[in-house]
Amino acid sequence: MRRTNRLHNPSSRCRWRTRAVAFVCALPICVLAISWSNADAAPNILLIIGDDMGVEAFASYGLSEDAPATPALDRLAGDGVRFTNFWAQPVCSPTRATVITGRYGFRTGIGRPVGGGPMPPAPEVPAGSPAESRNEPNPASAEDRALPRPFLLPDEFTLPMALKGGTDPGYATAAFGKWHLAGPGNGWTDHPNLAGFDHFAGLMGGGPESYFAWRKVVDGEVVGTVGYAPEDKVNDAIAWLDGRGDEPWLLWFAFNLAHTPMHVPPKEYRHSDFSDASAGGELPRESWRAAFEAMLEAMDVQIGRLLAALSPEVRDNTYVIFMGDNGTWGPVISPPFRNGRAKGTVYEGGVNVPLIVTGPSVAQGRVSEALVNSTDVFATVMEMAGLDPEETVPEHVTHDSVSFLHALSDPDAPSRRDWLYVDEFFGGFDGVEAADYAMRNHRYKLVRFEGQEEFYDLREDPYEHRNLLEDGLAEREQAEFEALRRQVRELRESR
Repeated sequence: MRRTNRLHNPSSRCRWRTRAVAFVCALPICVLAISWSNADAAPNILLIIGDDMGVEAFASYGLSEDAPATPALDRLAGDGVRFTNFWAQPVCSPTRATVITGRYGFRTGIGRPVGGGPMPPAPEVPAGSPAESRNEPNPASAEDRALPRPFLLPDEFTLPMALKGGTDPGYATAAFGKWHLAGPGNGWTDHPNLAGFDHFAGLMGGGPESYFAWRKVVDGEVVGTVGYAPEDKVNDAIAWLDGRGDEPWLLWFAFNLAHTPMHVPPKEYRHSDFSDASAGGELPRESWRAAFEAMLEAMDVQIGRLLAALSPEVRDNTYVIFMGDNGTWGPVISPPFRNGRAKGTVYEGGVNVPLIVTGPSVAQGRVSEALVNSTDVFATVMEMAGLDPEETVPEHVTHDSVSFLHALSDPDAPSRRDWLYVDEFFGGFDGVEAADYAMRNHRYKLVRFEGQEEFYDLREDPYEHRNLLEDGLAEREQAEFEALRRQVRELRESR
């Protein structure tokens, strides 16, 4: 029997397989007018990952009175299920590793952003391009920054491998945009393809040098290019989709928006008028928040373009998953969250991010309070494709993924998870013992941050203003605190 982590909840044994009915065939027009004669056509899966944005940044989550205009994502929420208790990891590479493997960072060694490898110089930024920020200094200590930034190990079993090998016909797979899992030891620029994707076009690292001139990689080859990066990526994705014919597909689309460098995108790429747009030079710090909102609008415009490229028949047979990779960057975060407890921390502002799903048999305009972790995308996508993760994942692999597919048709269904876990650490496997981590159940949250424990009642204090340990715990609180400490210990010892 394959080793599977059963610590999360015994009900994770439940499985639900689904097959959608659709009609597809490729026609040479802008919109992909596809029709299949196969009544049991496997559904397509479009996974869209936004960069550095928590739940407070979106109007559909109702936490901000002045959220940027995101009509495409608002429609997505109206057409599907929006999750309020979704945790990604605190920073970008760890979240990507959990999604593609279904495994926590202490199992993969990915606890911080991956380092990278050698690259040629980036192209010159075209004259007249909008002003961009210069990145803030890394807040980590020099000692931490000197620790290894491991890449995803080449022997990890990945989501595209599962979909290519376990279905008939196998899924066509492609990844576009930000990768941030590669290094010299796993193939570097070839890694997206070695990890199972038929095609890759995008950027290897965490953020572009400039959104208007960057080092693009296409199937292992570095090709410097200019133009607005998000538009270029969507163009690549639409071109790939146009050649799919009657095969089912998985498309991994990872934006760099709204990662630094901050900038106000050209007006044709946003919904609103941002009067502080300027050409050339460096974007001043006082404009960063406005730039962040404009970047979210630019992402929404590009999501709208990508979705509009699917005909109604294709869209009806496509699961669309939109998720964030971690919380908002501290200097641009807004209430109810705050700087210092944003991206890069295990507080809610660093890990509570959007998750919105539409697709076959998905309830419309509903909200789920189920506990969901970024690891859970792994098993959920497999079940969307009609695969049983227990039969698909190799026997020697321990994974931490719990499918939330059931919650898409019944958002009021009980959570299959009893708790959520995240962690963050430097130095690969050698840094696991010193990790910052957090675990929550349906009400309480245990935090270890910078070596200190904290404890919060998320029902009464959802934004973590009152550390209950400072005033002493009531009997029930003490029991919940000890239970979470015990669960963390059992989980981390399972590696």
